[in-house]
Amino acid sequence: MTEDEALARAAGLGDAWQGREAEIAEAIAHARRLAASFPRPADERAEPMPVYAAPAPKAARA
Repeated sequence: MTEDEALARAAGLGDAWQGREAEIAEAIAHARRLAASFPRPADERAEPMPVYAAPAPKAARA
C-alpha cells in the first residue's frame, strides 16, 4: 500500500479512490502546501495567536 492509498483510506474513501489516483495525489499535495503555509511556533505549547481581549466598556454618559 502506497502512502497515497493509505491517506485516501484514512480519509474514508475506501476503494472509491481507485482510478482517481491523480486527483488524490493533487488533493494530498494541496493539503501539504496548505499545512506548510501556517507558521509553527517554536514551542508546541505556545498559543498559535495572541489571546483576544475585549476592550472594557466605556462609562455611560449621564
